[in-house]
Amino acid sequence: MNFRKIALENERCGHVTKRLNRLNTWKFFQVLYRENMWRVFGLNLLVILLIAPIIVMMIISSQKVVELQQTLPTFGDQFSTGAWVGVDSVFQNQKFQLEVQYGWLTVAVSLVASLILCGGFAVIRDGFWTGKLATVGVLRSFVMGIKSSFLYAFVSTGIISLAVFGILTFANAQIVAPWLTVVLVVLMCIALLFVAAYLLILCSVAVTYKQSLGTNLRDAWLLLWLNILPNLIHVLFTILPVVLYLITAGGMLQGMVMVFILMFGGMYVPLVWQSHMMRTFALFHPVETKKKGKKGGNKQVTTEPQGA
Repeated sequence: MNFRKIALENERCGHVTKRLNRLNTWKFFQVLYRENMWRVFGLNLLVILLIAPIIVMMIISSQKVVELQQTLPTFGDQFSTGAWVGVDSVFQNQKFQLEVQYGWLTVAVSLVASLILCGGFAVIRDGFWTGKLATVGVLRSFVMGIKSSFLYAFVSTGIISLAVFGILTFANAQIVAPWLTVVLVVLMCIALLFVAAYLLILCSVAVTYKQSLGTNLRDAWLLLWLNILPNLIHVLFTILPVVLYLITAGGMLQGMVMVFILMFGGMYVPLVWQSHMMRTFALFHPVETKKKGKKGGNKQVTTEPQGA
């Protein structure tokens, strides 16, 4: 691949003054929290509100399955008669139908979360450049992100949601042997990981640079393979709160996970991913400071774009 073809032109930075940022994600978060604690909580609450429809739909789906089970006769290891034969298969069939029905509804409401991939990314973009969330305001940055890249975020969210729904539906359909189902699900999850990484990169490129659709698609593809391992690792770190919630569901640790999500989990998603991408973009548009002793002191300047 010819990584020199990466363009990354026309940065959306005219509304801020760029500053040098060499901090890792944790230290960057500490700076934002110290400088704008209440805005950090505000951004977190805003993101949680955007993912709330997904959580509500999942809760309703689980409740419907419980209600269905309560309407059926006792089955399993309990004493039964011929009148109860086949109740297990009936329950599994009706449960699968409910999961498909509410799965489609979950995909539909998940499109609201597409605002995170444009508005949320834009807030972190401006914060990365300025060191504060208050320079232009969280809501202003959020709206600017929506205006600049909403279609990218909307389509990307739809593709990822449909892919997750498809994998879950296939896993529950039991249309092939159990061992083959496991193998195919693992392969599909790996493929989804690459697709999600590419789409997230595409959203980050679109929210940071004003370019044509073709240029954004090409840049995102090249950036995916430029840092393939860090990109995939950061995708996994980005979805970590969701994984922890699912793993601890019904357990004693779930309360602690919920507290973390309510306090920082919403902001965590755009922060981890977009800060990773901003460090990648800095390879092409570095911000430097003049050394002491030179005219202008420590005045910060932006250099011209460089190729990979």
